[in-house]
Amino acid sequence: MKFNQRFSLESLSLGSEEDQSGLLFANGDQIVDLSGVNIVGASVDTVRQLFHGVPKASFIKKLEQHVENKDEFVRLTANDLVNDDRWHFSRMGKTGGYRYKLQNNAVGLVVLFGSWYGKIDQEGSHLKIELSPHFISQRTVQEIWEYLHGDFVGLSRIFLEEPEAKGVAVHLACDYQGFNLPVDFIQNFITSSRTVRVFDGIASLDLSDFCDAIASYGASDQGKNYLIGKPLGIQMAIYDKSYEIVKSDKVDYFSEEWNIYSLGAYDDTQTVRRIEARLHHTVIREIGLGLGLVFEAFNQVADYLTDLWRYALERNRLMINGDARGYLNPFWQLLMQDVIFKVPAQGVKISRKKKEAIDPIARNITSVIGNLVSIMARRNDCTVRHVMRQLHNLHIWPEIQTYYRSRGKDDNDLRDQIKEGLEKRRLIGKAA
Repeated sequence: MKFNQRFSLESLSLGSEEDQSGLLFANGDQIVDLSGVNIVGASVDTVRQLFHGVPKASFIKKLEQHVENKDEFVRLTANDLVNDDRWHFSRMGKTGGYRYKLQNNAVGLVVLFGSWYGKIDQEGSHLKIELSPHFISQRTVQEIWEYLHGDFVGLSRIFLEEPEAKGVAVHLACDYQGFNLPVDFIQNFITSSRTVRVFDGIASLDLSDFCDAIASYGASDQGKNYLIGKPLGIQMAIYDKSYEIVKSDKVDYFSEEWNIYSLGAYDDTQTVRRIEARLHHTVIREIGLGLGLVFEAFNQVADYLTDLWRYALERNRLMINGDARGYLNPFWQLLMQDVIFKVPAQGVKISRKKKEAIDPIARNITSVIGNLVSIMARRNDCTVRHVMRQLHNLHIWPEIQTYYRSRGKDDNDLRDQIKEGLEKRRLIGKAA
């Protein structure tokens, strides 16, 4: 791809000198003026931090007592940072992947604890902590990590013996006004996703189960909204944020955030749209391996968030005339070059690298899993849970676990892989 030249009126008056912060984009065929575009937010929308360890028996006993008593609230008194806040508590079914959920919207956290895909008294990926936008925006990276994993007082230490960070997923969001996506957006969008699904006239739709897809959705009186890619990779969401904050009752929060970020330039009479890059923890891990770094925890990734944003927009990009080797759409170039998350880009060259398995029978293990998924996919009533149960019953289950751990993955990653495998075989007709 090629970048447009950038100018400002001031630089043009000096004899066509380029200005890397200018909002006039030229490529020889046209000049595009983006001075009307107003970036009103660039934020880390969501962090999902995974921890590996052995669940604390005393805490499990406490939660089961709450289940028996039908208590809806739990106090996390072991953690000084939590300050005895009451958390809403519920026991979850197997479809959620975890046994227990603790939620505190005042703090801005959701805790999922006790993986169904590992024994509760054995080491595994038993803890996922989901961080909300307002939790993230109110704290520095160091404060966030101290809250989650600080010595003696970190939240993870309430739940697990010797917890270890084992994967982090990040959603990066840019909010803007003053630009409408072209009507031929999909035709000019370059992505590795292979199929397109269109759902016009639908006000709300759960698209989390679609893989390898571009889906457009939304009400008839809205601009098009898009979901591009699969949850297990790099997924792009482009949607009407003004509409979403009304539905989620967060108008006051975001209006204040946009005013602060834009230094008062936010116009509450204009629609705010959002472009969100969602990077799965396996993608972030592989990027770290490609850089020779460990990317398992949010504090390890934080300095590279802008680089991750640029990588996501390069892998999923809007071009002029749909030419992958041609010029980048000026608006997409503006997003790539001007939007910063916490710190400026480090300028690293990103390439993903998979962790090599140390198990010499790795190919046989992947064949066993693949063949089992193919057989089970023939049955329309077969679920991920059924496949996992069959794998658990195999005598080679310990070897399967060893193989995945050697790649920096766990039972939850295996579950996601099986879910995707079942979907693909059924969607493209390979369920024999």
